[in-house]
Amino acid sequence: MKAQKPFVCQGQYYLSLTKDRSPVSGLYEVKFSQNGQRVVLDTIAESVGLILNGMGYRSTDNFIYGMDPFTGRLRRVGSDGNGVDLGLPQGLPPNALYYAGDVSPEGRFLVVITSGTITPQLVKIDLESPVYQCQVLPLIDRSVSVVDIAFDPFTGVLYGNDIRNQRLVTINSESGSVNSNFPIQRQVDQLGALFFDSFGNLFGYGSFNSLVADKLVAINKNTGIISLLAQGPPSVGQDGCSCPYTVELQKIVTPAVAYPCTEVVYSFVVSNGSGITRGGINLSDDMPSGLIIKSVISNPFGGQVTISGNRIRIDNMSVRVGIDTIRVLVEVGSDALGTYKNQAILSGLPLTLGRTTLSDNPFTTVENDSTTLLVKALDLSFIKEKYVVCPGTGIMIDATFYGLKYLWSDGDRSSKKWLSSPGEYTLLVNSLCENIFFNISVEDDNISLKIQDDDFSIDLGDEVILTGEFTSNQENTKFLWEGKNNPKPECPTCITTSVIPHNDGFYILSMNAGIDCMLKDSVFIRVNKNRLFHYPNIMSANNDSRNDRFFLSGNTRTIQGLFLRVYDRWGNKVYSTEEFELNDANSGWDGTFNGTFVNNGVYVWQAGLRYLDGYIQNVAGDVTVIR
Repeated sequence: MKAQKPFVCQGQYYLSLTKDRSPVSGLYEVKFSQNGQRVVLDTIAESVGLILNGMGYRSTDNFIYGMDPFTGRLRRVGSDGNGVDLGLPQGLPPNALYYAGDVSPEGRFLVVITSGTITPQLVKIDLESPVYQCQVLPLIDRSVSVVDIAFDPFTGVLYGNDIRNQRLVTINSESGSVNSNFPIQRQVDQLGALFFDSFGNLFGYGSFNSLVADKLVAINKNTGIISLLAQGPPSVGQDGCSCPYTVELQKIVTPAVAYPCTEVVYSFVVSNGSGITRGGINLSDDMPSGLIIKSVISNPFGGQVTISGNRIRIDNMSVRVGIDTIRVLVEVGSDALGTYKNQAILSGLPLTLGRTTLSDNPFTTVENDSTTLLVKALDLSFIKEKYVVCPGTGIMIDATFYGLKYLWSDGDRSSKKWLSSPGEYTLLVNSLCENIFFNISVEDDNISLKIQDDDFSIDLGDEVILTGEFTSNQENTKFLWEGKNNPKPECPTCITTSVIPHNDGFYILSMNAGIDCMLKDSVFIRVNKNRLFHYPNIMSANNDSRNDRFFLSGNTRTIQGLFLRVYDRWGNKVYSTEEFELNDANSGWDGTFNGTFVNNGVYVWQAGLRYLDGYIQNVAGDVTVIR
């Protein structure tokens, strides 16, 4: 058996790739490009000498363990890429495939889940047993098809990707029960590699919005929602694992944008997933010049604290298992301006954990990158000495800048305030370096608007003159007349206009004085819709120029004739015309049929009328012909 070199556990992600029909797998460390948008694979070994799948990182000896997915033979791989065959575990279920696997957090078992069998089984391979004895449990839910699994390093919960139902599941490694109460993620076809980071965040590598397995995704272990992080090289026959069983450091600044002479808080988030309390740990940070460390707000790890200017060091901390935070108050100097970035260092770690680790900015995918603070010049010039507002309104003054203090003339200490009425106000803005005083005057603008009449009552078809009266000192004063369910005025943007309304309703006049001030007034117009028309009931039809024709009379501004038809007593049509004019004898019936005067008698007529407001009325009557 070849000698193997163990890994150093520093939160790395590992991926094995096995090309189609290849007798060997390659092993790679997963890293990010400089811009954090792409996944790159750092080659550990193009070939580990055998096939490796169903893999997991063992915290107790810092080796990767896995399976040949076809034969079930156990493998162990070191940091030099040297793979060793450990033989066939005793009691391993035959005739199964082994793609999904991870090592339990305490390092005792390689846990794998079978596929290709009627009932999926969970197999716990005892890595402390000389024959690698297996414990076998059937999965209670037969509908799942799990392609990879990963243990949460802090809770020990086992998570899996169910390719058949396209969702996250959790599996009880003691009972074989499956929790499938997670939403379906149809954008994911399969995730052949699942792994946790040292802060308990779950990730996967596989397919996302395509069948190509080339995406790194983040998986919310509470909700099951899967989101895309970055794209990487296509992989076939992939499996992944990570080493979250280490001590790592994140550095966060709040707020990320600050101003000179204000204070910010740096948070140093320490994760200990190594399984035991780590003593003798040291934190040191030399912050950029222009930042002054004031005090330690909270420190759950104890140790000896030393602060000098922009430097802080905490020696001999005791870091318990889990995640906790040191919070440090920092003053931004009066001359500070621009971008400030740096990293803190954790030291005193054991050799197996790398001795030291640099802080990481958790808000980027770039590994071990600096935390950035942007210091911008404080500019309050937007606060005016005088505001002219609409009558009855006010003005909102929002001077909110993180780290400043505020005092208004009425004792209010809010950073923003609604000045609701005309008057004189004072505001004192205080930073660590200076006091800035503002006198603010709020005045009503000399502006008014009124329509001369409050209401009108007219007949349909009548024209109304609408006249507005206004006062304004603004040169760019604008007007707009609007009426709902009625025609537009002749000049909608004039202060005086005319309109012929069709329906009852309001016309609203708006005035924009160009100072974010809008005044409105309205007038109600009531439209009387007496639909009156007239017609004769007797006609002589003898060419004596007296009552010789039958026609309809009415207001031609409001009524249009659509058709007129006349019938004899037997229902025969003796006259028909379309779109006739009211009050026009020539548009009526002359008492003839086919050029010959009809006989005396009663004749029935029908007509269609359209009114100005669109209403259509069908009317009928009779007329007596006497010659």
